Amino acid sequence: MPPRRVSRENLLRGVAVAVITAAITLAAACSDEDTVDTVPPPWPTRTTTPDGPPKPPAVPTTTTGSRATSTATVTGTT
Repeated sequence: MPPRRVSRENLLRGVAVAVITAAITLAAACSDEDTVDTVPPPWPTRTTTPDGPPKPPAVPTTTTGSRATSTATVTGTT
């Protein structure tokens, strides 16, 4: 069986694929960003100690004066 001749279209397609693949590989190799197997930065150190939920104030607050009263007027009533 005689060898088949590669058409010009298939040859250009193969060259184009090789050029695009090489360009992507070169761009990835020259990139400053690592995309695989990166180590995340360490967590920041805690500057305060946890003391649980908020607590009520140490000194009780007092209110002075009379209690507030609400006066509502309903239209149509006497």
